[in-house]
Amino acid sequence: MSTLEKAIGLLQKMPENKLEAIYMYICFVNSQSDSNEAIPTPGKSIDSLMGIAHKKTLEERQRGFQGLISFAGTLPEDFDYKKELEEARDEKYARFI
Repeated sequence: MSTLEKAIGLLQKMPENKLEAIYMYICFVNSQSDSNEAIPTPGKSIDSLMGIAHKKTLEERQRGFQGLISFAGTLPEDFDYKKELEEARDEKYARFI
């Protein structure tokens, strides 16, 4: 039995709501180039398999990290995160009570 026949057999057994995701994935795979890079190899991350590029240079990564570090210590000393969280939850979910 060929791979195509096996795939068709599985697709015929799937519910319609799952077929939409399969169809979108097939369209994605079909749109990729025919280069060897598009062929998944063991050990590749899921991001690389899905075509998500992570090609940041060391300088870009360092700038991003320094940007995050610049926020450290910017909260007032008397900041109560539990109180802030509770207020935010009340604002967001009060209409559901």
